[in-house]
Order: sequence, then structure tokens, then C-alpha cells
Amino acid sequence: MVVSHLLTRRSLEIPDRPLVVFAGGATLTFAEAETRAARLAANLRAIVMKDEFVGLFLPNSPEFVSCYFALSRLGAVTVPINTAYKGYMLEYLLRDTRCGLAFVDRGLLDRMMDVERSVPQLRALIVTGANQKDVAKEQQGFERLRLVAYADIAGDASDVTWEGEAQEGPRVRFEDVSCIIYTSGTTGPSKGVPITNAHAIVKALEVIRICQYAKGDVVYSPLPLFHSMALLRGVVASVVSGTTIVLRDRFSASQFWGDVRKFGITIVHCVFTIPRILKKAPPGPGDRSHHVRCMYNAQHDPEFEERFGIRLVEGYGLTEAGVAMYVRPEDPPRPGSCGRVSEEWEVRLVDDNGSDVGVGQVGEVLLRPKKPFRIMPGYLNKPEVTLQSFRDLWFHTGDLAMVDAEGFYYFKDRKKDAIRRRGENISSWEVERILVEHPAVEEAAAVAHPSSLGEDELRVVVVRRPGVLLTAEELVAYCVKRMPDFMVPRYIEFRSELPKTPTGRVEKHLLRAEGLAPDHMDRGEWSPRRRGP
Repeated sequence: MVVSHLLTRRSLEIPDRPLVVFAGGATLTFAEAETRAARLAANLRAIVMKDEFVGLFLPNSPEFVSCYFALSRLGAVTVPINTAYKGYMLEYLLRDTRCGLAFVDRGLLDRMMDVERSVPQLRALIVTGANQKDVAKEQQGFERLRLVAYADIAGDASDVTWEGEAQEGPRVRFEDVSCIIYTSGTTGPSKGVPITNAHAIVKALEVIRICQYAKGDVVYSPLPLFHSMALLRGVVASVVSGTTIVLRDRFSASQFWGDVRKFGITIVHCVFTIPRILKKAPPGPGDRSHHVRCMYNAQHDPEFEERFGIRLVEGYGLTEAGVAMYVRPEDPPRPGSCGRVSEEWEVRLVDDNGSDVGVGQVGEVLLRPKKPFRIMPGYLNKPEVTLQSFRDLWFHTGDLAMVDAEGFYYFKDRKKDAIRRRGENISSWEVERILVEHPAVEEAAAVAHPSSLGEDELRVVVVRRPGVLLTAEELVAYCVKRMPDFMVPRYIEFRSELPKTPTGRVEKHLLRAEGLAPDHMDRGEWSPRRRGP
């Protein structure tokens, strides 16, 4: 079974049921989603070949959903692009995937204009939120790329002409790659994770099983579709289960409970910070006036569960694989535990030599699925990293955990040097790469610093070039122009040198242990709504 076939089937069974509701915006029924995807696929058939990579640089919108299912029908590979990306990050992703075509929201065209010369394989942009007149105006800012209005190719009969002839519909198989989801790098750049049709559906089935989806459920995902949670465990899961999903681009504490009550939400997607933020509000009589029974991807918090009457479902999963451990409803509360091993996975904890560690000891998490199509085939264009991750017939996660005598696992730390900030994964390597491109920066180290909301804040320690002046404010202004907002550091400090091993590797564990320097700069807490310095 493939993703697009599932939508076709559901559109015949429950045509008028809402599939996706955009909070404050449009609604797509199952039939409407199928019709739009089929129409768009037919109009794209002349230019999009099977297995071709196509970028989606779009906010949560009906166009994103239509494009995803249309590309699935064509056997093309969807490349969701974080809408915060610009400069190096955007250029890197487009070059890594060699996208020849991308769907872009009009409000993001300036980002594409900035990288146009660096992505020669990209030939055309299909622009949403713009008519022919708008597109003609925007076209003047581009040197080479062709711009086409989305409305001109999404209609019943597209009048846009392309070189070549329309191809017959390809045969799409369950083992074909459906999309590429990027996950942050550690000692290297971000890695593209190929997700096959089968793997996408398995991810959907996992959340359906763990959250015990039932008839009439309405899911709420205040997360962007360029992340796998909202796309695969959200929209695709709703197609598989025949349920409705309500989407917002980002979480808003002021809008959350209004949305929950308005749409009759029963299941919520979240990141760890969301329950903490909701809990900060003063208790009130309306705390339990809702129908939510569980929040998926949340840490156990008995006070939250008692106050709001909502079960927090914790688990351990990866984009590359699936949910290998999770807390069952019948499990007794275990503070800090991410649950027991899933029925579909094998898990080992090992030391640096690959030997199993004992109960109560910390080791690296190794995974192996019991069934096919539960794990990625390998990282895109990174054979060496793939070989390093798949060793001794196990997938090495780079995460550290321990297990107790009753089989409950406890996540301890990241062996790899990644940072997670308000639901966004940040590669320290990529932060450092951008920083050292500044002419006044000799070297830099990016490390995590504990956040009051859980997860991490981003701290950078910078060494200036000899005899060169550089202020923290100047460095922030440089970062704002070149980094997604979530990647701009909160804490900045300068040193004359970085602590290093005899072989020259920066000892980041010492920086973390030392904590913030007295003269550090603090930009304040970052939130997804924040823009600029």
C-alpha cells in the first residue's frame, strides 16, 4: 500500500468527512483532498518524473497537503523545507537533494532569490499565494529561475506549457521513497532521511496504536508540516484511520484551549515544552472543560495529568526509525521513563566497545526492527555516515539510556552533540560553520544550556581573530541574517581559547560543566514568534 492509494480509498468511503482543518482557515474533506491532489498530479505529469526530488517551502496550508499527495501519486520524492531556513541552510538542503522544482510561498521568495546562484540544478519555482500578475512582478527579481503561479497549474485544465510530453501515471510501490525528512547533524551537516511509502504508513500506524485512536477522534497538531510529527504521524495517520486533524503552524498558549474546545479535540501532538507552558497558567474552573484524553510525545507529569485530566504519552523514537519504546496506558507511573520496548523493536544498551551494559548502567541505545520497513534504508548521499550508524547488524542512535530491573528505559543524554530547542533540532556543527565564516571569528563552539522550559537553549563560545574587534551585538546581527531564528544563539561569550584534547578536539563537556561566564550576553528566551535580535 502507498500513501496516495490510501487517500483515494478513504475519499470513496468517507468523502464528506473533514480530513484537515486549518485553525482559522480552510477545511479539506477527504474527497476535496483527493480531487485536488489528482488534478495537480495530472498537470505536473509533464515535468515531474518518478523518483524526482521536489521541494515544498510552504507553511501549513491546503497547498502543502495537495502537493504532498500529488507528488505521492507521481512517485516523486517530497522534500519538506523548514520555513525558517535561509542562506546556508536553505542552500545546503536544495543542493543535497538536487531539487529541480520547488513549491514556494510568495512570502519566502526573497530567501530563494538569495540562494539562486548557488543552486544551479533548480529550474523553476511554483509560487503559492500569488496570481499571474503577482508572479510576473516577482519574476523581475530572479536572474534564471522560472516562476509559475500555483493557481495556474492547480486548476481543471492547466494552460502552463512545459518542454516535453506528459507521461502516463507511474506505478508507485510501497518500497519507493515518499519523502526526505532532515534531521540535525552532529559532527557533520544535517542528514536527509529517506522515508518510503511503507515506512510513512508504519509511522502513522504507530501513533494510532500508541494513542489508541477511536472513531470520532479529532487530532490537534500545533506543529509545522515540514516536521514528520505533523505530516506523517498527523496527516497520514488521519488518512490511515479516517479521522480529522486540526493544524496550526505553531503552538500558541493563548489559542490552545480555544482551539481544543472549538474543534472538539481528543488527541494532541506536542513537544516537551507545551505541557510546561500550559501548566504555568493559573488554575481555573475551565481546566477540565475539554475532551482531550491524551497528549502524544510529552514527558510524564502527574500534576499536569491531575489538573487537566489528560494522559501524557511518553516514548522514545527517531526520524530514522520509529517509536522503539513507549509508556503503555496500563504501565504504572515511572518518573523520567520513556517506557518499555515496543513489540516491533529490539533494543540493546552497549558501552563504547559494543558490549552490553547491565541493569542500572548507562549505555548507547541500539535499535533493530523485527519487521521490514520500520527503519530508513540509509542517509541521503552519506554512505560513510550510514555505515557508521548501521554496525554489527544494529542501528546506533548516539543516545544514552539506562534500563531498570523491570524493563523500563530512562533517556539520559545525547552521546552525539545535538541541541534541541523548543521542538527544533539544531546541529552544533552547522552553527559553528556559519560562525567561523565571520571574518572576525577564529573558532567557535556551540553547546546546549538548560532551558527553564525544558530541552535546551543555545550557547556559543567564540574566539576572536587576533587584533580584530567584534561585539556580541555585531555577532547576533550577523547570525540573524544567516540563520533560521531558532538557530540564533541565546547566550554569547568570548574567550581567548577553547579547551581542547591533545589531538585538538574541543572539549565541549568542559564548557557545559563550567556553565555561563560572568560576562556572557543573554538575548533572552527564544520563542517561535520571536523575530530578529
